[in-house]
Amino acid sequence: MDSIDAFTNLPLLITAGLGVLLFLFLLIIKLRNTVKSSFVFYLVSGVVVAGALYSYLTEYLIYFIFSVIIAEVLMLPYLILKAFDNPQKREEKKAAKKLAEQTAAIEENEVTKAAIAAVEAKHQRLLEVNKDLVSKVSTFFSRDNSMESFLEYCNKLISEKVGADGCVILLADDYDNTLAVKSLTGSFPPPYKLPEDLPHKPLRVETNLRFAQFPFTDNIFGEIFSAKEPVFIPDSVKDPRIFQNGPEEFLKCGGYIFAPIKQQDTVVGLVALSRLPTKAKFTKDDFETAIILADAVSTSIKPLYSFLDYAEHTELNKDGNIATKYQKDLIPQKLPVIPNITIGCFSNAMENVCGDYYDVLVSRKDRISFVMADVAGKGMNSLVVMIMIRAILRLAVNTAQSASTILSWANRGICIESAKIDHFASVALINYNSTTNEAQISTCGNNPVFIYSAAEKSFKQISLASEPMGVEKDTQFHDIDVKLNSGDIIVTCTDGLLESLNENGVQYAVENLSKVVIRNSQQNAKDISARVKDDLKRYCGSTQQYDDQSILVIKIQ
Repeated sequence: MDSIDAFTNLPLLITAGLGVLLFLFLLIIKLRNTVKSSFVFYLVSGVVVAGALYSYLTEYLIYFIFSVIIAEVLMLPYLILKAFDNPQKREEKKAAKKLAEQTAAIEENEVTKAAIAAVEAKHQRLLEVNKDLVSKVSTFFSRDNSMESFLEYCNKLISEKVGADGCVILLADDYDNTLAVKSLTGSFPPPYKLPEDLPHKPLRVETNLRFAQFPFTDNIFGEIFSAKEPVFIPDSVKDPRIFQNGPEEFLKCGGYIFAPIKQQDTVVGLVALSRLPTKAKFTKDDFETAIILADAVSTSIKPLYSFLDYAEHTELNKDGNIATKYQKDLIPQKLPVIPNITIGCFSNAMENVCGDYYDVLVSRKDRISFVMADVAGKGMNSLVVMIMIRAILRLAVNTAQSASTILSWANRGICIESAKIDHFASVALINYNSTTNEAQISTCGNNPVFIYSAAEKSFKQISLASEPMGVEKDTQFHDIDVKLNSGDIIVTCTDGLLESLNENGVQYAVENLSKVVIRNSQQNAKDISARVKDDLKRYCGSTQQYDDQSILVIKIQ
């Protein structure tokens, strides 16, 4: 008869199966969160299942017994804790922990509320200052020196609100990469090294600062401007960026606050505040106030910039329209008929530029003067200079003087004009003698003169670049004498024609001009100028041009 041990495998399998079932139910309870179960139950069921299966496989019951012992040992601490547990104390601990969490949350909430209140107060102050400055800036629109007057007002306001002894407002000039002082009030000891030869006297030092310009590097103003962040220096003695120019009392540096003036993300200026070393130091509140006020200036200065740009553009348009009207009246509407030569010309005037002028002056049989001029500047400024040059040349060509002498006279007349306006011009003067078929040419500036030789079928520049008219009254100009033959062509134009751009940004240049002249050399001058005009239009297309385009063509028949 078999021993009962032969049937132990069956209980082992049943034990393992029930253990797996218990583990599954514990897992379901965990997932559904129906009852809080300890991880000990998972561990015990896993040990029993593992022991039963291992005993079944090895046929050694001892392993199952050991697994049961291990399970009991694992359960024992848990049961001891539960047996002597005090539910009331546990609840009290839970309640105390919950109370502590609630208290911390309330305190954190109070801190958050305080922080929010501080931010709201700051923004409320900023809104109030912005509102005041924006409403105030409109009163400066109709004043002369609107920007300077507004910055003076801002300077005094910031100094008063921060309690500063001095304030400087600087604005950037992107063209020169410098910061220029636009407003200065109070006592502002220079935080930069003064020039060695500058006397240490209050008036001289203040004047030096008031008209100073600082590069964007190698000085404290430029470095802070480039960094785009406000800087707080309560004690300049401890800051190596501040240069002490003493020992004079008025040069001793105290505290400084620097705050940028921005347009969107671009820094356009800087507010610098000073407090003397004999006074109480700047505080963090002073620093915050300065930043708020600088931000307010940034906001309010934008409409003033926009207004000044609009006013300047409107004034330029107005002056340009008037100048363009008179420019058309100065250019000959009908060219004279001259035996043995043909004349062609055109001028494309750009909006508000009014810089080009040409003329044909028949003074006598042996002198016909051709003028091509390009005046610097725009609008009424260039028109005034143009009228002066036209008047002088019309008088001077009636003399027996050479072309270079006539340009010298015109140059002297222009140079004595006030320096308040630009009075520079490029001029080409061609005196043609129809009795000898000779031309005397003199130029100043960059208006070129070209000759097409019918015999050589070549197109070359005969003029040389020289100093423009209006620079120095003693400038010497030179004559170029040319013998002309039948079929020869003289071409002069302004740089606006040669520098005309196509859509790829490439200039029209001499090469294109020469090709058109050579290709149409058998035509008369009027047709040649028309072909150049058509070719230039095709080349440029719809590309915006920024200078007048003019040409004068003279062909010997």
